[in-house]
Amino acid sequence: MRLFGTRRVTSDYRSGNFTCPQCAAERTYRHRKVAKYLVAFNFPLIPLARLGEYIECAHCQSTFLPDVLVRAGDADGPHTLSEYEKAVRHTMVLMMLADGEVDDNELDTVLDIVNRYGDHPMSRIDLEVYAEQVRRLPQPVGTYLRQVSPSLNQHGKERLIRCAMAVASADGKIDRSEVEVIREMGRNLDLSLHELQSIINAEPEGVGA
Repeated sequence: MRLFGTRRVTSDYRSGNFTCPQCAAERTYRHRKVAKYLVAFNFPLIPLARLGEYIECAHCQSTFLPDVLVRAGDADGPHTLSEYEKAVRHTMVLMMLADGEVDDNELDTVLDIVNRYGDHPMSRIDLEVYAEQVRRLPQPVGTYLRQVSPSLNQHGKERLIRCAMAVASADGKIDRSEVEVIREMGRNLDLSLHELQSIINAEPEGVGA
């Protein structure tokens, strides 16, 4: 056992009621903060850096940036998407653009995954426009996942990995290279090896539906 190390710690800051954009209803929320801590014997001792914070709906478990508490409950605009749903869209598009080539089959696969796992339908034209926006500001998938990880709870991270599993299994099988990509995604999302392996071993939700 290591005597000292660092670890991400998520703690509750406060709670209350808000209009959840995902539920489109009044719900209880938890305001949660994520920080990097110095740990000794696996016990958090000293906060070293603030990594992020989010609002978590107690009903649907979706997470949002804190300004959702002061925004009007407009459920139609893209700004009302949960952090998980935004992460799915952005990650799938980054993966699609990774090889520099985008064909119709890739667009169809990404669109199917985005709409299967999301709650706000996206059209083919919407996806093409969004992909072009992402293309202009490219970044590695790992870099993006490390940035967004503090805004996602465990539920959101697991669903994001399941989306990647669904993409990988679209051709009917998942090879070793695809598993390694998914494992790297898990590391960037700060999932433990046990947590990630449990997701990989389970049948991805929605696959074959």
